[in-house]
Amino acid sequence: MRRPPAASTPKAAATPARVGRPPRVSVQAIIAAALELGLEQVSLKQIARHLGVAPATLYRHVRNRNELLRLAAFELTLARRLPSGAAEHWSELATRYAETLFESFVAEPQLMNELLKGRLGPQAEIDLLDQFLAAVCQHGFSPEQGVRLFHSIGTLMLGAAAGAIGLQASRDSGQPWNLALHEALARRDRDELPFVRQVFPQALDRQPHHWLPALRALLAGIATLRGEVLPEPSLQQSAAAALQPADRH
Repeated sequence: MRRPPAASTPKAAATPARVGRPPRVSVQAIIAAALELGLEQVSLKQIARHLGVAPATLYRHVRNRNELLRLAAFELTLARRLPSGAAEHWSELATRYAETLFESFVAEPQLMNELLKGRLGPQAEIDLLDQFLAAVCQHGFSPEQGVRLFHSIGTLMLGAAAGAIGLQASRDSGQPWNLALHEALARRDRDELPFVRQVFPQALDRQPHHWLPALRALLAGIATLRGEVLPEPSLQQSAAAALQPADRH
């Protein structure tokens, strides 16, 4: 007896056609989006919306917002690459590094918060440190001396950046620091604070973000220890100093 013909296998349900490939996401794209949106308040959800992907996609590349901020700090710090070091004086290299630190932290105050909370790990520093050492060692610095120079500049510039961030915050709140200083002295008796009054306002009105003279003093001391005379600042440095923002009363 003949078997009935086998029933034809039903066709699989048609797969919906893709409209297009999902956007490709990389760590660099995530960092770029975060910097574009601003690190102060940005969230991974905002970044995902900006990139046109689901938030879960971002977690394949960064674990959380804190890690993203650390990576962004690294990106900002290396945004201005140091030169090879052979073609200019070591003080020019030091000044370039100082500018990089100051501009990075002032541009993104959230990075200062992350630093104070211990969340900016060594990954935000070691690549720049290695590049800095490679440059200054061409000028007779030992690696140990280069590290001391690197950290001395860092200490000075973080203080300057913190001062500049604080001044901007005081202006934004409608209580400029300089105006508050004038008012504080006016409320005190004239025979109080005699030494402060001797240097006010010419010394106390100087702003911490006018950091170039302080940096020059630091570098001059290092040059003296090396038996050198620090050369006069380049025209580019002089122009940068003239363009440093002044506090507005």
